[in-house]
Amino acid sequence: MFRSQIAEAWYNHLSRKNKAISAALISHEGELSWLVTKSSKEFGLDLKKQYSKEVTKKMLKEADIIIIMNENLKESFSKYKNIIKPSARIEIWNIPDIVAKETDKHLYPEFVKTCEIIGDKVKQLIKKYG
Repeated sequence: MFRSQIAEAWYNHLSRKNKAISAALISHEGELSWLVTKSSKEFGLDLKKQYSKEVTKKMLKEADIIIIMNENLKESFSKYKNIIKPSARIEIWNIPDIVAKETDKHLYPEFVKTCEIIGDKVKQLIKKYG
């Protein structure tokens, strides 16, 4: 429930031309876990003001690139296909979701690794599409 916010932060940190907006098919209210904000900080990203947003039809209509964070979400996303403009590019990244409580300090290295993986994917995306 944090992957899209990290991808948004990475993209907006690295791209000189465009801005990304993250959203989830199902939004989870509230602030991001300290595990997310601290792990992203290791890469120079500030997610303190990030929060989960639910995707809207307007977002989908205007999107040039849509990233589906995991193959498992592809089916849930299929109901939106008729909203997306034909020129929109859709990519599936298969980034694992980490389910953790605030007290799961032992999972911190997994959050760092996931942040790094997402950063690498964003760098490839920018190289591929600009």
